[in-house]
Amino acid sequence: MSEPIAAVAVRAAELTARGFPREAIDLLRPALAANPLYAEAWCRLAAAHLDVGEPDPALSAAKRALVLDGDHAWAQRLAALALSELGRHTEAVVAARECVRRKPGDWRCRVVLAEVLAAAPDTRREAVDEGREATRLAPGEARAYQVLGDAALRIRDWGTAEWAYRNALKLDPVDDDVRANLATVRRKRGASPAPPTGDALTAAHAMAWPALSRLAVLLVTGGLLLLLAGLPSPTPLLGWFSALLVAAVGLVLLRLLVRARRGVRRALLVLPRYRPRVAAATTMFGLSTGILAGWTVALFLGGTTMQPLVIAWLCAVLGGSVVVLGGGR
Repeated sequence: MSEPIAAVAVRAAELTARGFPREAIDLLRPALAANPLYAEAWCRLAAAHLDVGEPDPALSAAKRALVLDGDHAWAQRLAALALSELGRHTEAVVAARECVRRKPGDWRCRVVLAEVLAAAPDTRREAVDEGREATRLAPGEARAYQVLGDAALRIRDWGTAEWAYRNALKLDPVDDDVRANLATVRRKRGASPAPPTGDALTAAHAMAWPALSRLAVLLVTGGLLLLLAGLPSPTPLLGWFSALLVAAVGLVLLRLLVRARRGVRRALLVLPRYRPRVAAATTMFGLSTGILAGWTVALFLGGTTMQPLVIAWLCAVLGGSVVVLGGGR
């Protein structure tokens, strides 16, 4: 009995590929009523229902395939897509991850995981990573590049999106959706600079964190020495040592920018937007240095107060605490 249903499944696959999924459904339903134990046919039915925009029966068919002997990874892919269409994002991600677990080297599993991850804002960056992995596993598949481009487009990573869409069009030049998305990316990229890639941000973070550690040592230790030296009342001479401390901070920052490559240098400038610990430490050290510079000028003009120095030192301590507790992560 498996031969007739197998032939029906092949015919249904041909109909779906030619753009007639409704006919495929009409062909499969009576065949499955007579032969309900053929998992591939259930998967074909689920795929056809997805093509006509019917996620509920698609999910039911995929679940039937999951309890039968067959390609469970395929059934998990179909279930994940149906769940995503139904708005059940968490369940869709679980199904897609299970698909990847079953077949980690199958690019189609990575594509489906990228698709469902891209549906929610908090998982879109992971969707880009999964899309990249799909293109690595299947460099000749246009669909893998399209999904990567779609995920990158959602996080406004114009550079990655353009690269992905261009590769997708090389493999499938007649895909109008990809062509339209590429035009959108080029228009957006012309209107605003592309955000740094994940690799550039990682490289910038690896360079910035040691520099922040050096600033912590400079500002905390230097500020403490200035406090001790300024008791009971600071003199203009102390202003020269305070100026040297401000200059040392400037040298650390200048050295960081000079050492960075062009792409990484731009990532350094926007790194606080993507790394909260870097933002917190940078803000505290910036306040500390600014207050210290103002206090230095006040000393040269005859000021004798120590309060600004205390505030600057406390800001440095707070920033240093962020650096120590952050541990470079």
